Amino acid sequence: MTPGDRVGPSRTDLLEMVRHENSRRRRVRAAFSFGAATTAFALAFAWPYNRHTELSTVDTPLPRPGIVINHVDDQQLLTLLKDTPVAIMEWPNGERTLLVIETSRH
Repeated sequence: MTPGDRVGPSRTDLLEMVRHENSRRRRVRAAFSFGAATTAFALAFAWPYNRHTELSTVDTPLPRPGIVINHVDDQQLLTLLKDTPVAIMEWPNGERTLLVIETSRH
């Protein structure tokens, strides 16, 4: 091979390859955009919006009662936990946690 020999494609061939690749990418983007638009259009008509159904009073769920928290003192707590196995765990930082031990009944 001599120093003046060409290696690789010519400038014309290279420009043609770039044009071909750009054209291919445009076709892929257009196909994807068309598919996305078609899917969105189909979903817009298939989505169940503005369909009002009347519920009878039998079908209406009852409102759930809110959570009620009652504060109890130590004596009331001992009365509530009578005949229930419990333990008090002391953490390294000095805090204490009351553990209610639940036994499984099979």
